[in-house]
Amino acid sequence: MAYFEYKALRASGEEVLGGLEAGSAEIAASTLREQGLFVVQVAESHRQPGAAQGGKRRLIYRASWLLPIVARDRAMFFRQLSMMLQTGLTLLQGLEVCVRESNKRSFRKVIQGMIDSVQGGSSFSSSLQASPRVFSPVVVQMIESAEASGDLGLTMRRIADRIERRSEQIVKLVSALFYPVFVMFVATLVTLFLVYGVIPKFATFIEARGGELPGSTRFLMDFSKAAIKYLPALLVGLGVILILFVMAYRNAQGRLRIHRILLDVPVIGGALTYAAISQFGFTLANLLQSGLTLIDSLRIAAGAVGNDAIKKRVVDARERIVDGESFSATMDDIVIPPTVSQVIAIGEQTGDLGNVLDEIGEYYDQRLQARIRWLSAVAEPVLIVVVGGMVGFVYFSFFMAVINMTTAGR
Repeated sequence: MAYFEYKALRASGEEVLGGLEAGSAEIAASTLREQGLFVVQVAESHRQPGAAQGGKRRLIYRASWLLPIVARDRAMFFRQLSMMLQTGLTLLQGLEVCVRESNKRSFRKVIQGMIDSVQGGSSFSSSLQASPRVFSPVVVQMIESAEASGDLGLTMRRIADRIERRSEQIVKLVSALFYPVFVMFVATLVTLFLVYGVIPKFATFIEARGGELPGSTRFLMDFSKAAIKYLPALLVGLGVILILFVMAYRNAQGRLRIHRILLDVPVIGGALTYAAISQFGFTLANLLQSGLTLIDSLRIAAGAVGNDAIKKRVVDARERIVDGESFSATMDDIVIPPTVSQVIAIGEQTGDLGNVLDEIGEYYDQRLQARIRWLSAVAEPVLIVVVGGMVGFVYFSFFMAVINMTTAGR
């Protein structure tokens, strides 16, 4: 297909400049007329969409050309498209602007595929469904419902909010866990260096001098010798454990058990629960507010829950609702905080389930943020004490040994 640049007029007399891909100039002009535009000029161009601006873009944009599509790109796409629809542009015009604005080749390819699909007569939701790795089933279903209700702009703004909120949760959780994990990794390296590098050399020196050694020094020396002796067995054991863990995680039942155990881990389990319930509440609220039934919304929302143990509870809840139970009763489970079922019961009584679920998502999102702040504040002093205690114990043990040898030599 060739690329054509055009000049056209709206019914109001406003001039519109842009470009589109088509099989010929006649097809391009026909497409523009179908969009309600009066075609002034259509000319074939050898420049690709966005190429006219490519040389003028800052280096940071050109450097991101080959980067993968991330959540921020999807959120910006829906927010930008929502804004353009609400200002009066057609969907195709909005998509053409988005393809020129995107600074990533992979995302441009996806958007161009959507333009071709819509021009071919497919719905917007169908064009999104053609890229399942980029747009989740939740997003596709929300867009499909919005197409039926005619509220596409508002729905896309909700989708952008949802993606940004989810992305922010992940970033904050990873940021809070990164520091303690990094410090523990460094502490492990320091421990291995002491056990396999420093302590054996000191042990050889001390044993050559003879004399009575303090109990802490003997413990370190014996521990180092045992660690060196059984190093092959330790490596094999760790390898077997890692392989078994990977095999279990790739199995549905094994992953379910692992996720269930993670929910019981102190501190981290609470954060994972809050994150999953928050995501579930926001997603289900958006689906219900888009016009879907509770049964269909639960089916789609289950796929958006990151923890398999909570996901299984949502799937079971859907089946029990089909059998005649109330939504609040089906959510009464050990892996679901009791507040959830109680608040849902109020929503069922008032008939305002969508807003109630949105409140649940907001409440547990706030609890997640509080848990992350607490974790960040507590992790640093605890890790400093642990790492400092390990290094201090080694220093004290060999310092006492040196004092004993000095005293014995007098």
